[in-house]
Amino acid sequence: MFGGLTENDYLCIQLNKRDMATTRQYFWLAILLFLLPSVAIGRTADSIPSVCPIVKMEAERLPDLNIPRAGHKALMAGGEYVVFGGHTNGFVPTQTAEYFRDGEWHVMQMTYNHDFGTVILLKSGKVLLAGGVAENIGVGQTYTAELYDPQSHTFDGFGSMNIKRAKASALELDSGKVVVAGNWYHDDGIEQFDGKMSFSYIKDVNQQRSYPIIIRIAKDDALIIGSRSNKDEKIPPIADRLKGDTVRVPLLETWHPFAGIAPLSNENFIGDERKEIYSYLIPVENDNGQVAIVKVENGLFSLLPTACPVPMQSEWGGIWYNKNIIVDRQAHRAYLMGINSDFRTSPDAGYRYYLLTIDYTQTTDGKPATLTLYYTDPLPLIFDTTPTLTSNGDLLMAGGMSLTTYFKPSAMTFLLHVGRQPVAAKSGFSWLLLVVVCLGVPALVCGLCLLFRKRRRPTEQEDREQVADQVLISRICELMENEKLYLNDSLKIADIASALCVNRYYISDCINSVKGCSFAKFVNTYRIEHAKRLLRTQPDMKLSEVWMSSGFSAERTFLRAFKSITGMTPSEYKAQND
Repeated sequence: MFGGLTENDYLCIQLNKRDMATTRQYFWLAILLFLLPSVAIGRTADSIPSVCPIVKMEAERLPDLNIPRAGHKALMAGGEYVVFGGHTNGFVPTQTAEYFRDGEWHVMQMTYNHDFGTVILLKSGKVLLAGGVAENIGVGQTYTAELYDPQSHTFDGFGSMNIKRAKASALELDSGKVVVAGNWYHDDGIEQFDGKMSFSYIKDVNQQRSYPIIIRIAKDDALIIGSRSNKDEKIPPIADRLKGDTVRVPLLETWHPFAGIAPLSNENFIGDERKEIYSYLIPVENDNGQVAIVKVENGLFSLLPTACPVPMQSEWGGIWYNKNIIVDRQAHRAYLMGINSDFRTSPDAGYRYYLLTIDYTQTTDGKPATLTLYYTDPLPLIFDTTPTLTSNGDLLMAGGMSLTTYFKPSAMTFLLHVGRQPVAAKSGFSWLLLVVVCLGVPALVCGLCLLFRKRRRPTEQEDREQVADQVLISRICELMENEKLYLNDSLKIADIASALCVNRYYISDCINSVKGCSFAKFVNTYRIEHAKRLLRTQPDMKLSEVWMSSGFSAERTFLRAFKSITGMTPSEYKAQND
């Protein structure tokens, strides 16, 4: 009891007070931020920046893949992030895929290997996988094809292509048929998947390519372009056409498409199929290394006008753009990934990633597209797949090369927090000065007032918040110990919040504040203690029975958590207690 209040009443009052205090502190700040959009209304064409804004983005480390891999493909299928194939340590192809759900990676067995293979999400919701290298260290090609069903997490190997391929590309037409072209050190040609069970050969190509870019120019027609042949040699600026003769593209004589990349599942499409407008964005570079964006609409090539040149330098050095463009059609924004250009010579310094955002919709009104450059702190690996767009507008990357070698891939996974909030471009000097004079002084006054009020406020408020946290954590621990909720392998924060009638965010914040760990580690600590008791009291129990009886859903998760928490393996712990 607290002064006539029950423990639960006291807890709720303190949590509500915390929210009210936060609301008061940010009230004036919210008013100031509300006024800022009015400044943008007064922008004129003269205030367009010559240098694009630079914004830092957070790269959140997610749980690692179960199998290190590179040369794989990744996309969203059935609402889940899935990685397919690739090769693992020693440049050995892996016949596995993994999907990410509930904070964990789940391994699936594929029918065939698809290292540097072709992967495309079909309109049916299934995923077509075809080809790839045949042997270790990237040797040879394969014919094999299979379909992945994200609803059942199953693979169905159904047949083969007409040409064995590696590093090929695919595009689904409006009819549901899939065009396949491209190869790696083997003959190229155009064939077509009927969307069901079989492939049929269409025609030879006038120019063989590796990882070509395939774009629709009509409902049932497509162009195939690229800058590198099937033997990685520079090729002339011609385009093979699915229906029709070869086309020469003058623009590509000056601006060359990136080598070694190909879009997956129309990820660079910005058109409107209903109106039969087939528009794509393609990254290109000239002989001087300057990068630009080409827009292809119904077969017509043109440079996309931008408010500032694509930045090739940052304060940390040069930028090397090495991925395909990915489009967030909901936000009307496209992304181009880059990395610090000295990554080959300074791998120990890590790899700083850049994300160029392209707000392309305003180009329809004759205005140039605005560019914003995001950057991360240095990360420990090179991702060799184009990032995948998540449902909330962030970008997810998993697996890749460690120390710039294909023989030691990584299992790391990162989420780039970009979201769909617009980024305000820098305005002209006169407006900036007006903002500083008109809003800066009131903001400073409000800030000093808030600081003064905070200093006048006694530490009693902070003491009450700490007491509320201690009350809440004791209730959480009591619930876990008495009800043994940790034995439920699908336990979530929402389950705890529901049992205690408390907002789920308070649960997470409280555990982080008091215990200094995440909810997952907090629960796993109880599970490991339970497993240790079983190992001590029932030494004859099989290890598989131990982890299943302790609330774990997978042996790999159990072993990783046991080692992390106890510093030893279950066998070592058992031997020590024996």
